[in-house]
Amino acid sequence: MKNYKINSLFMHKYSSLFLLLLSLLGHHVNLFANPASNISQPLILQKQQAILELYEKKHYARANEAIELLLPLLKNRIERAKFEYYQAYCNFHQKRYLVSANQFHLLVKQYPAFPQVEEALFMQGYSLAFENVDIRLDQTTTYDAMRCLEHYLAVYPTGAYLDKASDTLQKLQGRLMQKSFEAAALYVRLGYYNAAIVAIKNFQQAYPESAFKEKALRLLIKCYQKLALAASHKEKKKQMKLYSDQCAQQLAEHFNDKKVNLVEKARSK
Repeated sequence: MKNYKINSLFMHKYSSLFLLLLSLLGHHVNLFANPASNISQPLILQKQQAILELYEKKHYARANEAIELLLPLLKNRIERAKFEYYQAYCNFHQKRYLVSANQFHLLVKQYPAFPQVEEALFMQGYSLAFENVDIRLDQTTTYDAMRCLEHYLAVYPTGAYLDKASDTLQKLQGRLMQKSFEAAALYVRLGYYNAAIVAIKNFQQAYPESAFKEKALRLLIKCYQKLALAASHKEKKKQMKLYSDQCAQQLAEHFNDKKVNLVEKARSK
């Protein structure tokens, strides 16, 4: 009987406390429930205008923060697309290129009828192209940028961003070319001459008229000369010397071609 009284008192005491907590919690839930329903349309329009003014003044960080707060209040898809478009540009101007690229991608995917969908498709690849990737590191972002820009050119072969997309693709190709050459040059510096020869020849095949053509030939000559010095058999030495001479001949022809081109340019002026 005594235990029953104690349990009754305990339950009464803590049930009251539980009801009080529920009451307080319910109060806070009401405070935070769907704030959009409590904000008038004129106030939303005022917030939109303030964001546009911040954007025009190039206060991109502040505009970005304001857009983040505005988007949950917008029910109209056209309005949401418009400010998601501005947000993507804010991130681009803040040099948050991966975020920007993803936001432009979502714009194209979610709002195919958006008036600036062509621009958004171009900006997806253009944003990725601006991402600063160390030439010594993985170039996945570079390949992604090239794929996006090539997709843009396929969808809009005479689009407004044709020249810009083509120029950017050329620069990205140059980045990959430089990485390929430096990887081959690294083998030479490390003394792995056979591996270097394979890498340089692959580079020459992939980029026959690159800006590194002369350097690639010089590296090949160095590799063959080093292998000739290290060779223990006369035939091997002779073969390496022959390859070295062939590269030297190619280098001389390259210089002659350059001279001819310079003379032709001078005459055409």
